[in-house]
Amino acid sequence: MTRSAPASASRRRLGRRFAFSALALLAVGLLVGGVFIAVKLPAASTSLTDPPRGDLSVDAQARGQWRVGDFSVTLGAALTVTHPEAAVPVWETASGDAFLSAAEGDAAFIDDLGLLRVHDAPAYAWADQTVSAARLDRDVLVLAGTLGDDLGWEMRLREGDVGRLDVDVSVDDAANRIFLSAALDADEGVHGFGAQTAAWDLRGQRIPLIPREQGIGRGEQPLSFLVDLAASAAGGQDTTYLVSGVNVTDHGRSMAYTGTGIAVVDLRPDDRMIWEVWSAEASFSVAAADTPLAALEIQSEGVGAADAPPAWVSDGLIAGLQGGTDEVRERLATLQQADIPVTAVWLQDWVGRRTTSFGDRLQWNWVLDREQYPGWEGLVSDLADDGIRVLTYVNAFLSEDSGAASAARGDRDLYAEAAELGYLALDEHGDVLDADQHGFTAASVDLSNPDAREWFAQVIADEVAGVGATGWMADFAEGPPPEAQLFGGSGIEWRVRWPVLWQEVNRRALEIAGLQDDGLVWHRSGGTASAGTADALWMGDQTQDWSREDGLASTITMTQSLAATGMAQVHGDIGGYTSIAVPIIGDVARDDELLLRWAEASLLQPVFRTHEGNRPDASAQPAEDPELAARLAPLLRAFVALGPERERLVAEDPLGASAQHPSMLEPDDPLLADADGELRLGPDVLLAPVVSAGKDAVDVVLPAGEWRLVWTGETFGEAGSSTTVTVPAPLGQPALLVRVGTQVDDELAALRR
Repeated sequence: MTRSAPASASRRRLGRRFAFSALALLAVGLLVGGVFIAVKLPAASTSLTDPPRGDLSVDAQARGQWRVGDFSVTLGAALTVTHPEAAVPVWETASGDAFLSAAEGDAAFIDDLGLLRVHDAPAYAWADQTVSAARLDRDVLVLAGTLGDDLGWEMRLREGDVGRLDVDVSVDDAANRIFLSAALDADEGVHGFGAQTAAWDLRGQRIPLIPREQGIGRGEQPLSFLVDLAASAAGGQDTTYLVSGVNVTDHGRSMAYTGTGIAVVDLRPDDRMIWEVWSAEASFSVAAADTPLAALEIQSEGVGAADAPPAWVSDGLIAGLQGGTDEVRERLATLQQADIPVTAVWLQDWVGRRTTSFGDRLQWNWVLDREQYPGWEGLVSDLADDGIRVLTYVNAFLSEDSGAASAARGDRDLYAEAAELGYLALDEHGDVLDADQHGFTAASVDLSNPDAREWFAQVIADEVAGVGATGWMADFAEGPPPEAQLFGGSGIEWRVRWPVLWQEVNRRALEIAGLQDDGLVWHRSGGTASAGTADALWMGDQTQDWSREDGLASTITMTQSLAATGMAQVHGDIGGYTSIAVPIIGDVARDDELLLRWAEASLLQPVFRTHEGNRPDASAQPAEDPELAARLAPLLRAFVALGPERERLVAEDPLGASAQHPSMLEPDDPLLADADGELRLGPDVLLAPVVSAGKDAVDVVLPAGEWRLVWTGETFGEAGSSTTVTVPAPLGQPALLVRVGTQVDDELAALRR
C-alpha cells in the first residue's frame, strides 16, 4: 500500500528541534543514577594499553649515512631520512629513543552485531632497541639488532616508486606486536586514515584501523547512552566501516601502513606518531614531498586510485525508492513532475522486504522477488526508454530463511547452494555460522576461498546484473565474525582483508556481466587498498540528525578525512540512514530542513543519491512530497552543472575531484588551516555547508581572490590574501562559491537564470 504523505510531510516541515526540557534532563539524570546501577553498559569499543617506550643504542659499526635511491638515511643517536624533494626530513625519530619496539599479546574480541569490541593488554614488551648491524644489500639498506635483551629484529629500506621509501620490519616470532615511531613537530597536523570523524586534525587521537560497524550515536549524548543501554550499539569516534593506513601531515610527510594486519596509530604523544601492528611483520611506505597533496599522490601510486564513475552518474539524481512496481512508478513521477533530473532509480528491496524491530530490512537472497516487483521487465524497459537506469542491492551475507522463501517461489536458494559447496563461514563445530542480524540470522560467504569468490561473482553477474541492473550497493563486508572458521584461517585473521576481497568480487561480477565501463557499484566497508579496488564508496549509516558525532556535521569531517586518504570517489546517503525512536529524546528522524541541508552538503560529491532510511514512514521523503521535491530540484541542477568541472579535474589527476579540506590545496595559509567546515573541489569551487538547524548564513574563509556566490552573483574576497566573510545561505541556497572568471563560473551562471 502506498504511504500517505501530506500529514507526515506537514509535520516534518515544522522542523524538529531536539532541545531538552528540564524534565527530560531530570529523567536522564534519574536514568543515569538509578537504572545504570542495575543495567550493565557494554564494554568500550576499544581498550588498549599504551605502547612501550624504550631507549635506543646504536653500536659503532652500525652508525653512518647511506644512499637508498634518492633518499639519504643517517643513523646515530636517532634515525633521519631525507630527500631532495622534501622540505623537512621525511622520517625522523627522537634522539635516544627507540624507534622500534615489540610486544606479545592475545586480544579478546566481542562481536555485538558487527560492532566489534576489542580488548588488548600485551603480556610482555621489548621496549629498548639496539642497532648492531647496518649494511647495503644492493639497493636495500638492512638494519638489524635486538629489542630488549633477546628479541631479534630486522628492517629493510628500499626506494619503491619515485619519491617513495618502502620499509619492511620483522621481529622474532616470540612477539606479535610491532611498534614503529616517527617524530612530528608540535604544530604538525595529521589527517586521513579512512572514514574518521573525530576531527580533521587527528592529533590527540588513538585510531584503531579495524573495519567494523560504526554504531548509532557514536558519542552523541544522551542518544549514545540510551542506545547502549537498549542495544549495546552506540559505537564511538574510534569505530568506522572504512579504514586506511594512508595519511598525510601539514608538513607534507606521510608514513603509511600498507599491510593487511590489524593496526593502530597513536597520535596522543605531543612529539611523535606511533604505529602498532598486530603481527611479527609490517610494511610501511614513506613519501618524499613538499606538500600534503603531493605526499598523497605518491602514496596513491602504491595503493591505487579509483576511476571516476560512469558519465551518466553526473546527469542527475540516483533516487532511492522502494515498495514495489506501482509505488516506484508513482514516486518517480513525483520527482519528475518537480523537474528533478533522475539518472537512476535505486531499488534496494528488489529481493523482497522484512520488518524488524530496527525498521524495514531486506531478504538476503540475491534473486529477484517477482511478488514484490510484478512486471519487473516492463518497469526496467520503461525506465530505460526515459534514460533512467536501475540499480539494486547486494551484500556479503546469505540468509537461510530468505533462501527458503525464494525456493518456495521456484527460484534459487543461494544459502543452500553455498552451504552444499562449502562456501559459508563455519563455527568451531564445523556447522554453518549463522550470526544475529537484528531479528534474523545470516551467514558470511567465505571470501577467503578463491572458489567461493568466483562463485559469488558469477551469482551477482547472473542474478543481479542479469535482471537488468546497471549497478548496485555492495553493503557490509566489514569482516566475518572473529571466531569464524574459514577456508584460509580464522575470521579475525582475515578481518582487514575482507572489505577488499568483497570489492574484488564485485569488480569481477561487473567484468562477467560486461558492465566494467558503464556499471556503478558502491561499497561501505574498506581498507587501504580500497582506494584502488572500490569503484565508489559511500560513508555508511549516519544518524538522521545534525550532530557532530554521527549526523550531518560528521559527514563533512569524514569527507575531508577520506579525501586525505586518497579515497577519491566518495558520497553519502542524502538525509542520513538511521532514524530511531528513543525514550526521553523522542523520534530522531529527518525533517525537510535536515534533508535539504544534507543535499546541499553533498553537492561536491561524485554521486547524488537519496535513501529512504530504515524507517521510511518517520522520515522526510522527497519522492512522496511534491513541495519537498520542488525544493530539492535546484540543488540537483547545481550538481549536474558541476559535472564538467569534476570531469576536468579527474582528467588532470585521479584524486583531483575529491572534496578536500581547503588546507590540502593551500597548506601555507594559516586561515585555511582552520576552515574545518568547508570543502573544496579543485582550486575554483568552494562549499561551506550549513550544519546547524535554523541558520541562514555561514562564516566562510575564502582563499585569496574574487569569489562569486552562484545563486545571486554577489562577489566576495580580497585579491591579495585570504579573508573571512559572512555569506547568506537560506535553505536551498548554500554557500557555494566559484572563483570569478573561471570556466566553472561561466557554467554555473545558468543557476541564476
